[in-house]
Amino acid sequence: MLRLIHLHSQPTVLASGVLTLALVSDSVLYLLLPLYFEDFGLTLIWVGILLSANRFVRLLINPWLLPWFERFGPRTSMLQAVALATAASLAFLMLASPWVLLLARLLWGMAYALMRLGCLHYATHQPERRMVNLGWYTSLQEVGPLSVLLVAPWLVHYIAIEAVLVLASALCLVALWPALALPRAQSEPQAPSRARFPWPNAWHRLTFVLCLLFDGVWTVVLAPLLVVAGWSTAAALAMTAWLLLAKRLFNLLVGVVSIRVNPWVPERLWLGISLALMLVAGGLMALTEVLWASVFAITGHGLYMILVPKRLADEALSDGSRHHSLNGFTFWRDLAAAVGALLASLLLAGAWTPVFYGLLTGLVALMLLSARYGVTSSTSN
Repeated sequence: MLRLIHLHSQPTVLASGVLTLALVSDSVLYLLLPLYFEDFGLTLIWVGILLSANRFVRLLINPWLLPWFERFGPRTSMLQAVALATAASLAFLMLASPWVLLLARLLWGMAYALMRLGCLHYATHQPERRMVNLGWYTSLQEVGPLSVLLVAPWLVHYIAIEAVLVLASALCLVALWPALALPRAQSEPQAPSRARFPWPNAWHRLTFVLCLLFDGVWTVVLAPLLVVAGWSTAAALAMTAWLLLAKRLFNLLVGVVSIRVNPWVPERLWLGISLALMLVAGGLMALTEVLWASVFAITGHGLYMILVPKRLADEALSDGSRHHSLNGFTFWRDLAAAVGALLASLLLAGAWTPVFYGLLTGLVALMLLSARYGVTSSTSN
């Protein structure tokens, strides 16, 4: 089947296959731990710690991630990531102590950081195939988590929780196959860059604010805001689940469309449309029109997250600067998600969510007016 895929897209497909197979072991925990924490010998406090630890470790190791990746090369880094992900998954299968499970989540955070950087490396390596390869990456990375939503509840109901964990660990081992099939480096790995903090450029700053609005905070406040709007708790939870599913399905659709027809030309126009959609979403969230805001947010954010990595890669002058820019992009996205999840509870407690969205949407508008973000001109500051 791999022979049916364009030669310059095959490494991206293989790397994305590694990521989506390993992602199953992470996605099942978000489904199982909040409901079955006692079966794992945990308290609810430990659930929060374990589900957030992988994000924070990615932030802590980020300055050293790129030097490590450049020292060992993309293929070896992907193999290391599979080994770390497998070890992390097996720890939950063995029902180890909470401290061992915390170590496992830290290992998973390191594994995911390496896999994501490897996928972005392969997807943006060939300039003429970047949009198509980013389509492969965007679509394939959603397959694993979507499969969890469909299959895991059935396995838990008809078999046992352990069946889901065994499947997740087995898929981590299966991920070794595409990782081993990745092409070996044609030359010696380049001299690694020194560890440094990923200071943000204009695109990174914009990404942080937008992901804070429509990833970190939005995911947490969605159900509570629906309840405030008069929905029953059950209806609010069901609608939140559907919206989160719709977000993944839209990302999958954007990836598939990019592979087949790549309609995002001119890219500046579509990038401007994605930003406009998120401005509308932010305004609607400020007015507590949560459902329509979510529709605009899902669409705008989905387009933005495939177009901006392409833009960053195009603006880079070398492989080193491309890696550094993409690594910075992932860092500021992760930071926004982590900060947003913590900030959301404070916003809900003080009923400040509409004010927050109004102020930050205004900030985004000012940022766009002041820098114009390459929608009509280049930006590299």
